[in-house]
Amino acid sequence: MEGRFIVRVRRGLLFWGLFFIPLGGVPLLVRAGLIDANVVADAWRLWPLLLVALGLTLILGRGRAGALGTVVAALALGIVAGGALAASTPFIGNVGGCGATASTADRHTERSGTFAGPAAVTLDMDCGTLDVSMTPGSDWHVLADHRGDPPRIESTVDTLDVHSPDVFGIRRQAWQIELPSDQTQTIGITANASSGTVKLAGATLDTLKADLNAVDLRLDATESRISQADISVNAGRVRIRTGTDFHGSLTANAGQIELCAPPDVALRIRVQEQLTFAHNLDERGLTRSNDVWTRSGTSTGGLVDIEVQGNAANLTLDPDGGC
Repeated sequence: MEGRFIVRVRRGLLFWGLFFIPLGGVPLLVRAGLIDANVVADAWRLWPLLLVALGLTLILGRGRAGALGTVVAALALGIVAGGALAASTPFIGNVGGCGATASTADRHTERSGTFAGPAAVTLDMDCGTLDVSMTPGSDWHVLADHRGDPPRIESTVDTLDVHSPDVFGIRRQAWQIELPSDQTQTIGITANASSGTVKLAGATLDTLKADLNAVDLRLDATESRISQADISVNAGRVRIRTGTDFHGSLTANAGQIELCAPPDVALRIRVQEQLTFAHNLDERGLTRSNDVWTRSGTSTGGLVDIEVQGNAANLTLDPDGGC
């Protein structure tokens, strides 16, 4: 008597598995030059397929044929999100009230203060534009343009915390923050559905931590020293220009990391290889030993020493056009 093997596929796992394939695959194909970024920028036009998928699911029910609707929905949504990610469009940030542009802001909040010693700064933004710069001395300054509720700004002699308001239906905000290079010791950034620029010239930081979700962020760490950086990007992009002393870890999930380092700086990049993670370290002439890629520098050039890992993501060292 022949045995029968019945394979049951959980609909939820099928959906997420198929969703992540184009979410990571489309940006990788664009990165390889196999797909034009201008073409995938219009991937959002596939949204009617989501309605088709819903109709198929309702008609075909919960049987095997009903899985077809799940397949169509997962692939369509994955292509739309992957196309938006590859083209760096503000797809996720334009959902709901977050789509309101900064130019529609009709309120302004301004605060200033002074640190008495080494200070810790925490910035937590949901939906908006974040611009951070350093200035000599010990004074800090926050200017926020917003609609609706203002950001929460809390400070002491050695801390500064700026948070998006805890309200439903948050509107887009724009923050301009100046931090004192002489007193700022640690910076922590959490950003969702946002974009911005962080310029750290003149800073000497013990710790820089950034958790970025659906974010496009430029980090300029030239003319600065960072003892430990911990930067994570999910469904977004981070572009980093390092100085001569930069150490830490970079993580990307369905995201993109662009890294630019001075040509005379020694590089030591440890890569945790994944099937869905791509990089161009060999193209840039680095030497590989097991999972460590290195480049020699000059005796005075300094060292960039980082660990990189990612899933459905890629790392581009010294991209054409810079960071």
